[in-house]
This record gives sequence, C-alpha cells and structure tokens, in this order.
Amino acid sequence: MAGFPGVDLKTNYGTQSVDRNKQEVGIPFTLKAGKRATANVVYPINNTGGSGVRGTALVVTPPNETHHVTVPVGISLPVSDSDKGKLEVTPVFEEH
Repeated sequence: MAGFPGVDLKTNYGTQSVDRNKQEVGIPFTLKAGKRATANVVYPINNTGGSGVRGTALVVTPPNETHHVTVPVGISLPVSDSDKGKLEVTPVFEEH
C-alpha cells in the first residue's frame, strides 16, 4: 500500500473533495493482519463564532481501491474562500 486515500467530506452544504497535501508518498508496504495504516485529514478549526460548515461524515477510499467506507464525524469548518487552512489529506503510512 502506498499513496493517498480518496476522501470526501459530507457537509450541510453538500460533499467536498479533500485535497492531497504536499507530503511525499512513502515506500510501498504490505499491511499485515492485525496492523494498522493511517492517513490524516487536516482541517481549519472554526473559531469565527459563526455556525460555519458542519462536516457530518468522511467517505474514505484506500489507495488503489474502489470500495469506500463512510465514517461519521462532527466538525465545524469556517466559511472561507481562502486556500489558507483548507482541508487536506496526508499519504497513508504504516503504524508501528
């Protein structure tokens, strides 16, 4: 396994694709039984005092796969047209 997962955020305004960040993809690895792989979704915190955009679920597709899993979340994002603090996903890495 190597690369970025596909991630979409379901919100009260619709679904938004999460961009890949600028990190380099690591060396491919085989995920052994009982082990875990992780990718992080980075997002700005809504400290504006407004209601923001409510994220309700992440739809995650592992690298080189076609089946996804939907994970419930409860996040509030600030409403902004700026690229600063945008949603990003990191490459998958094996936990040790």
